Amino acid sequence: MVKRSIKAMRRDELIDAAIAVVGEEGMSGATMAVIARRAGMSAGLVNHYFDSKEELMALAMRNLSNLFRQNIMRLAPTNPTPGQRLKAIVDGSFAQQHLGMPNRAVTWAQFMIAAQTEPRIKHLYHLTGARFVSNIRYAVKQLVPTDQVDDTVDGIAALIDGFFWQSVGEYEDEDLERAHRICWRYICLLIPGIDA
Repeated sequence: MVKRSIKAMRRDELIDAAIAVVGEEGMSGATMAVIARRAGMSAGLVNHYFDSKEELMALAMRNLSNLFRQNIMRLAPTNPTPGQRLKAIVDGSFAQQHLGMPNRAVTWAQFMIAAQTEPRIKHLYHLTGARFVSNIRYAVKQLVPTDQVDDTVDGIAALIDGFFWQSVGEYEDEDLERAHRICWRYICLLIPGIDA
């Protein structure tokens, strides 16, 4: 087992604290001092481990993106069929461990908003979005005629995104279940006979 350095562990603690603070206070309220206090560290330590708030925020966003991707990977079987891959994407998009843990959805929404004005976060947001759409496209292009791929992919991505924005506010478990059900039914209507 590889032993992690104190620096790596403290950086991870600060990234987790940043995710929580952004979810609670928004990007403007997520100062280095507030994040440090949340992690039980001094503000000086935050500045020691990160060159800037922008660097810390970018790493926090990357961390959230990786958690989302890991959720989907855990839900897909080894060597999934295209249908199983799409099902894992839908299941992972509405998994309670992704949206239901404290403020993750709100934090992600804050990062999406910040992407409009902050170049580093904008770059990560575009990479994350491109990876998400690419995963949908990889499955869809094996299931529908070539001339239907773009519309099918855009429809699936838009439906998931739309329900994501609805879930950012207050929601009940039933809301996630309903969003999940509607998205999967939409895919089954677009792609009859999908084998998931």
